[in-house]
Amino acid sequence: MNCYSETELYELTFRVCVASVKEAFPHIPLANIIKPPRSQFDAVLARQIALHLMVARFGLVKHRAGAQINRSRESVNRALAAIDIRLEEPEFEAQYQIMADRAENLFQNKLLEVA
Repeated sequence: MNCYSETELYELTFRVCVASVKEAFPHIPLANIIKPPRSQFDAVLARQIALHLMVARFGLVKHRAGAQINRSRESVNRALAAIDIRLEEPEFEAQYQIMADRAENLFQNKLLEVA
């Protein structure tokens, strides 16, 4: 991995966010978090959380984060708003922080591996 490549850093961010969310939703196959079937609301929520982590915690531009998961600008904005509303619930916010911290640790560990 080239840690000076913006494209590779975006891809790494996507992977660590999805991996972190996967640990919180062990019953959902990874492929369903990346591309959730419409009928699996928990998988949709998991992907929304991963997207929110990419934008809010890692500072990715919404457009690029949406491109990582093949979603439109409107879809990205709806997903971010849905998670922002859920973050007002203390229990959800606590679990979100665990996933966010885990994603940051995974990201830093990966960067240390390639350094």
